[in-house]
Amino acid sequence: MKAEDKRTTHAKSDISWLMLLVLMIVVIGTLWLQSYTVLYTEGEVVQGLFQVLVFLTPICGLLGFYRRRFAAWVILVGGGALVLCQAYQIRKWAIIHEEIIGIVHYAHAEKMKSGHYPTNLDAYSFRTEWVRDHLAGFEVNDQGKLSLHYFMNHTGITYWYYSDTGFGYYPD
Repeated sequence: MKAEDKRTTHAKSDISWLMLLVLMIVVIGTLWLQSYTVLYTEGEVVQGLFQVLVFLTPICGLLGFYRRRFAAWVILVGGGALVLCQAYQIRKWAIIHEEIIGIVHYAHAEKMKSGHYPTNLDAYSFRTEWVRDHLAGFEVNDQGKLSLHYFMNHTGITYWYYSDTGFGYYPD
């Protein structure tokens, strides 16, 4: 087979520019929407890295001038891996916060019944047992105010609930 025939055959089997553009829009759009949540799941430093990787994803589209099919695979595998990783983090974040809301409701219900917050969570039934490992503290201070501290992936990114001020967050 001649070199010219190979190029012609390859050009016919390659995907269209429109298909590559649509793939880039879908993957990059999803990553862009997820990039805000990285601050809350991973912290400021990782959010910066994530945004750099999101910026690099459309640059992979330039590989389309070499081969559009290759560029599509790079975008799909690289960008898709980022989408899946962050989707997992968002799910984990939601599970933790759902359990924390349950703990807060439990503590307030106990205060309504007995007049004071519980001193520990021994009587609380966790819906998701692994969330217990993400609790950094459950305390009632001398003024009778509740404080609950928790984290997601590491203790450098801290969330809290104070009965007088509500929920808060401190990134890395």
